[in-house]
Order: sequence, then C-alpha cells, then structure tokens
Amino acid sequence: MAEARSPLAGAAACLLGVLALTARPGAGSDTFPGPPFDLGAKTPHEIVFTIDTQPARDVLGLLSGAPGPTAALRRLKASGHATQAIRAQSLSPDDYYGKLVAAVAGTPDPLFSSFIARGPFFAKLLDEMEGAGPALAAVEAKRVGSILPGATPVKARVVIVPFFAISGFAEIVAVNGGGEIVLAADLPRLVGDVSAAPEPREVLLKLLRGTSAEAWRALFESNVRKTPAWPGSEKALDFDALLARTVAEGPGTLFLVPDEFFPLSPLLGEPIARDFARWNRAAEILLDGKAKDAQRQEMFQNAGKGDFWQRYPAIVGAQMTDGLLRLAGRETFLAALAAGPRAVAALYVSATKGKGYPEFSKLVKKALEVKPSAAAGKP
Repeated sequence: MAEARSPLAGAAACLLGVLALTARPGAGSDTFPGPPFDLGAKTPHEIVFTIDTQPARDVLGLLSGAPGPTAALRRLKASGHATQAIRAQSLSPDDYYGKLVAAVAGTPDPLFSSFIARGPFFAKLLDEMEGAGPALAAVEAKRVGSILPGATPVKARVVIVPFFAISGFAEIVAVNGGGEIVLAADLPRLVGDVSAAPEPREVLLKLLRGTSAEAWRALFESNVRKTPAWPGSEKALDFDALLARTVAEGPGTLFLVPDEFFPLSPLLGEPIARDFARWNRAAEILLDGKAKDAQRQEMFQNAGKGDFWQRYPAIVGAQMTDGLLRLAGRETFLAALAAGPRAVAALYVSATKGKGYPEFSKLVKKALEVKPSAAAGKP
C-alpha cells in the first residue's frame, strides 16, 4: 500500500503542538484550530507504534566501512523486520544481501553508491528518529485509535522500519507478519535530493503521517469494514462502490495532511470544491446507469491516479471526515462509520447544511435518501 503523495507533505509541521489540543469543543463547533483528532478520548483500543532503526543503521555502517561489518551483516540477516522490509520490495533477502555484500566489496552499484553519498544526512535522520521518534509515534498511535470505531477493540503493534530499498516504487509499504503490522519506509524516496531536503524533523513528520495513514487503513480493513454494513467489494463499479471507496479512503488521507493545514475547509476550500464537483459528476454518471462497463472501470482506475489533488474520492472522503469530526463529534462520526458508507454520507449532508461546506449534488442527495437495504446495485 503506497502513500498518496501530497505537495503538502513537505511543509513544516509541528506535531508536538497537537498535544495541547486534547480537549475538543462539543459537537456542532467547527472553529477549533488544528487537526480534528481527540487525543484525550478514551477508547478500547491498544495500539503501539515503535520504530526499529537498527536495520538501516547496519546497512549504512556496512556501506560506510564502519567497524564490525561481520556483526552488522549477521544482525541484518537475523532481523525479521529487515527481512519483511526486503520482501515488501518483491525481493528475496538473498538477492538483497548479495548485492549489498558486492557493493561493500567494491563492486559498483548505482543505488548503493548513492546511499553512501547521502550517508551523513541519513545518519542525522536516524538520530532524529531515535531521539524524537518515540514520543511523536505515541501521539500517532493515539490519533489512529481515536478514529477507529470501538465495537471491536483493536490490539495492534505497529513497527516502522526505515530502510534502503533497491526496487519497488512506494515510499511506504505495509506488510503483516508475526502478529505485527510492519511499515517499511524507503528513506531515499522519502528524503529525495539531499541538497534540497528539509530538516530531519520534517522528514520524520512526513514519515509518521504516511505510516499513520497506512496503519489506520490496515486496521480499518481488518476490524471495521465488514458486511453487511459495508459492501463486500467494489467490483460492482456503481454508486455505492464509489461511495464506499470515498468514505474508506477519507480518514487515511486525513493523516497525510500537515497539522497547519487544518481545518481543511475553508483553508483549502478551492481545490476541495473542485474535487467535490468531479465526484458529483462521477456519481451522477454511475447513478444514471447508462455508462458501459469499460467506462466505469476506467473511471474507477483514474480516480486513484495522479497527484494528491487528482484523487478526488480520497479528498472528498478526507473533507467529510474532518467536517464530521468537527460538526457532529467523534462518537457520532464513529457510529456512522461502523454503520456504513451511506450512513456517513447522510450524516455529512445533515451536519453541514447551511455551514458553507462543499456539498453533494441534488441528485446524489436524492440517491442517499434510499435506504441502504434497498440501494440499487448493492453487492
């Protein structure tokens, strides 16, 4: 699962400031600043975030000629987290370690050579992860737990493994193993060009935003997204499939936005309004029922392509989540989320009426009046 890359993601953000926002105004108030997560909320969930930097330290040590190469390679091969991070790249550990050893022995390798050149910055970044990382990761764990419905208590250990990928195309990939959710983060892709890279703290915050999004999605899919409240699949490619995708992608997308860009509306009202217009057009085409299967398939594929703002189901879903957490309150939003996509959409319509928030079209609102059990095309 790749991170939805955002032009906002490199902006400076101070995640620690959210600790002062644990007390939220009551339902009906949308004026409070900052992100809408309630860190003071009591939930039945036990979610723990940790960061394992040792594999990345060992790779850097081997490439830079640090003392004890044999011990470093032995630790790497024994590390289950390193193995999962490598397999997340669709590589075998033997292939990865073979190329690593060849690079250490003097056989040029373009990617490993580039890691050596950027080694000092990566070392500073790992220092930041080990210093500030645990406290910031604990905040993210609370955020994730705060917007998971509580009917099914979730107990999860999420391990962030910064690493050096040599294949694949995603910044962050989630893999399950050994009772943990392992989030393999590709440091070179996260950092980009070192000469233009932000400070290590900003890269750490970007990493935590992306891993929080992936963790929430994984926990939601395995614990909340259940039939009959939620459609069994999106294969129908109909209005309910688009709505389900939108509602399911919303909270995860919310994590990707830096703190200073909240509340989303009206600060980012113009691009969000454009995406609502695109969403309404797509929904009306699906409701019309005249589109051919190939057209529907292309529509759903395109909705997940492009840059951050082109992925209109995710943006509309994020706005719905942010608005409802502010206007309806956390408990009401979570109850609707557990009840299914139509419940969330209907709540958004009622909660935002007359508030100046982006709206669904009249045709979409009419479709939402149909009871979920009678929804046409429901899987």
